[in-house]
Amino acid sequence: MQWLSDRYRNGTVRSPCLFLVLAMGWLGAMSAQAQPCEAAPPGPRDIRAIGFYTDKASSIVDPELKRESQQAVAGLDSFAGQVVHWSDDYLRSGDPQPAACALQWLMAWARDGAMLGQMIRVNNNQSYYTRQWMLDALALAYLKVREQADAAQAAVIAPWLEQLALANLAYWDNPKHRRNNLYYWGGLGVLATGLATGNAALWRAGQEIYQHGVGDIETDGRLSFEMTRGRRALHYHGYALAPLVLMAELARLHGEDWYGENHHAIDRLARRVAQGWSDASWFTEQAGVPQELGAIGAHSGWVEFYRLRTPEPTAFDAMHAQGPFFDIRLGGNLTLMAAQGMVRTPRP
Repeated sequence: MQWLSDRYRNGTVRSPCLFLVLAMGWLGAMSAQAQPCEAAPPGPRDIRAIGFYTDKASSIVDPELKRESQQAVAGLDSFAGQVVHWSDDYLRSGDPQPAACALQWLMAWARDGAMLGQMIRVNNNQSYYTRQWMLDALALAYLKVREQADAAQAAVIAPWLEQLALANLAYWDNPKHRRNNLYYWGGLGVLATGLATGNAALWRAGQEIYQHGVGDIETDGRLSFEMTRGRRALHYHGYALAPLVLMAELARLHGEDWYGENHHAIDRLARRVAQGWSDASWFTEQAGVPQELGAIGAHSGWVEFYRLRTPEPTAFDAMHAQGPFFDIRLGGNLTLMAAQGMVRTPRP
């Protein structure tokens, strides 16, 4: 009930009577949550996703194609969103029930061989990218709840995640595939799977992708591939940074410090992105066009972790103030994971 207490103290809930009503409702919801989980939807073997950019720089979105794209992957997003929410509930409370539901759904899709079929090409390779994002979400969620998995569950879920990771790696074996931010996002799921399943080969493969990513960061904090994204250059610098920070955080769980690689390259990129959101003139000058500025995206939740690692956290206060951050592809509630840890630790 911590969130209710916080709202009462902060003045969001001002009436003690209203607080009691909300608390009773919360307890009722918790009781309902203790009921058996509903059955998972069938796991699709094939993915048919649609690209929605219309220009060579992939900076202009076609609204109709975007709508079709969202509809095409709605079932995948719904499944991942539910599993991720359960994993967050377990991380927050330690209640084994949401973890059990997450594991039940992961088991169901593992048995279905979900996403191990054909990646159907419509107008680009969006289906492959979608499978990467799904593995990011599900591997990070599994990492949070795996301590609640019994041997039978782990014996089904872990090999399935490993198959997905290997399939995603195979996509990048093609030298024609441009290793930009999408390569880093692919590496995040591979690394998370390696950590969650104890697969040393996948861990090393994810680490190599991380090293490639931080190696792409230049001395002034730019990423050359992302600077070609026209008016979305700033956006895509931040979007590329997100999986790299999460990978560095996974390394911390593994007892390793990757933040210093390539002469602290992540710091150069993180500061460049944070400064860009305050003043985009540098990106406008370098990209050659004014930057598309709007609300800071959910993927910017990387800032919740990085502000804990940098010697100058105030440089990221403005971005932090835009939180809390929730991104399915990054495993859920990033504000929660940064504050409490990406996996549960024993409480005193």
